[in-house]
Amino acid sequence: MSNDELATSTRVVAPRDLVYFERRTKLLLAGGLIFITTLMIFLTLQPSLIFRNNTPTGGDMGAHVYGPAYLRDHLLTSLRLSGWSNDWYSGLPIYRFYMVVPALFIVALDILLPYGIALKLVAVAGLLALPLCTWLFARLARLAFPIPELLVVASTIFLFDESFTIYGGNIASTMAGEFSFSISLAFAVLGFGVFWRGIETGGYRIAATILLALSALSHGIVLLFAFLGYLLILAMHKEPAKWKYGAPVIGTAVLLSAFWVLPFLLNHAYMTDMKYEPQPSGFGEGWVEMFFPLHIVFDVLITGFAVIGFLSALWRRSTVAAWLGIYGVLLAIGVFVARESLPIIGLLWNPRVLPFLYLVRYMLMMIGIYEAIVAVGRYVSLERAAARVAKSGEE
Repeated sequence: MSNDELATSTRVVAPRDLVYFERRTKLLLAGGLIFITTLMIFLTLQPSLIFRNNTPTGGDMGAHVYGPAYLRDHLLTSLRLSGWSNDWYSGLPIYRFYMVVPALFIVALDILLPYGIALKLVAVAGLLALPLCTWLFARLARLAFPIPELLVVASTIFLFDESFTIYGGNIASTMAGEFSFSISLAFAVLGFGVFWRGIETGGYRIAATILLALSALSHGIVLLFAFLGYLLILAMHKEPAKWKYGAPVIGTAVLLSAFWVLPFLLNHAYMTDMKYEPQPSGFGEGWVEMFFPLHIVFDVLITGFAVIGFLSALWRRSTVAAWLGIYGVLLAIGVFVARESLPIIGLLWNPRVLPFLYLVRYMLMMIGIYEAIVAVGRYVSLERAAARVAKSGEE
């Protein structure tokens, strides 16, 4: 083969092509992981039952059948989102003390699907959305590969965690009727990522504001997690320009959600008190069991790697990962603080704070696992390099 033929047959790969190939490969890997985890969740939820035209029940789920139908048939026809019903007791307020946004989703989907199917699809929507929302959070916050993908794994582990069944967020709690919680949590996690990117670039104001407002309007407890998360993100930036961006976003979200949030907070004295005892109650589990509900081996591994993830974030000055660690500490403190309820807000069963702590801890765990693997890899590489140098010196 002549030199001309060899030059023609040999294609020079430009650096730009390599970068494009690398990005495309990473996106394909992320897309495959999100698809697999979402499919796992969907199959666990038994799609044959989701698409069966019947009345949802189980746990508190049966109590949620009435509300969206009343909203559709009586309130929306009068251009109202809340009102009064005489169907139970001597009358009760409708969507004054419960979140209306998930009900609106059900009513909208009911236009196309039978009511029972529409309700069940909305009930599982937050679970199915969380892996994608987690990946988008990490990508928008500019966490490097493979951290976004590892956080998808973390959120999936959280969903399959069976150590709690009513606190909210995981599959077990959602199937017991806490589907508004999981929807709100997905909005909050995605909102964190959008807010991080917005503070960095100055854009995404509308998206960050709407996601925060939707999270607040979808569940009153996740409202606290979402707003405090936004405030902590803002507090980690000292520049006046960042505050000039972040404060109006949070303030506008407060105004957008005020039509429901303010009556909810200011009229909490009229809410039904479930009479749940603050935990630990002194019977059965204690603080250790609350914070570490799994087998001791899993708790040690999860918490150990989470500590490694937090410390490595501080060492590397990774602001986003450090935010996760600081927020985890604040959430743990919040479990203690909320034991005697909260000022203004009033009723709050303190174990309801635990799902946020568990989710953050799982995320830090995956970061810690990655950092540990990288550290071991570097150590092995240095040992091999030192051995080669020593061997060449002997020769």
